Amino acid sequence: MSDGESTTPAPRKRPMYGLPGPAGPDSGPSAGSGGAFGASGTATPSSSSPDGSPHGSSFGAGAPSGPDAYTPVSGPLPPQPPASAVPHRRRGLWPLLIGLALLLIIAPAATIGGLVWSFSSLVGDTSAGPEVIEGGSGQYEVAANEMLILYVPSEDAAGAQCTAEGEASGAVSTVPTSGSVTFGDGSQYDQVLGVAVLEDTTVTVSCTGTDAPAYLGPYSLFKVAAPMLIGPIIGIVSGLVGLVLTVVGILLLVRSRRT
Repeated sequence: MSDGESTTPAPRKRPMYGLPGPAGPDSGPSAGSGGAFGASGTATPSSSSPDGSPHGSSFGAGAPSGPDAYTPVSGPLPPQPPASAVPHRRRGLWPLLIGLALLLIIAPAATIGGLVWSFSSLVGDTSAGPEVIEGGSGQYEVAANEMLILYVPSEDAAGAQCTAEGEASGAVSTVPTSGSVTFGDGSQYDQVLGVAVLEDTTVTVSCTGTDAPAYLGPYSLFKVAAPMLIGPIIGIVSGLVGLVLTVVGILLLVRSRRT
């Protein structure tokens, strides 16, 4: 050991695995960049290992670099556009519309239509006037499922009574009726009895308390009585169903608005 020489041994070089060797004068461009780390203190990618594997460099050969490299985003996310509003389905609208149609249109039309259909066969006789029963009594051949309507003058209605009988027992059924009618000829009568014939027979009609009873008919029971019954029945059922659907539709609409 000579004078002027340092007694401290030279420090061992730190192994650099996967990093290029120290830059020398002939290292080219890497010399000016400070070797594995540039002057700015950031790592710079180097060439890959001789076998083409990216593990021989500080960064893999396949790692993205440049403006397309992944950059983590910090801070709040940018505001997102609002999602398109989903149209709210109004439940209960169809039940409400159907219920109102049944309640306000179908039910009245069925009732009125049944009554009009029932009395349509009486229109011609009503305008001409009833057939007068001479002497207060008479006999008439009536087929099965037909009916007669008996009248008395309105001035005699208070004390007049009429009866109808068939040749066979049970062949004729009578129903008391009421109501004033003014016929086309100006005469006024009151209904007193409806006579329904269940089988072909001769009907004997007798009236007391009046000298000029009258009758209309015979009419088919199916053409008069059936529409008179079926029409109102359909009207009542349609009205009830329409009322229920209307209430259900209103409740569903109110519930859908709340949600």
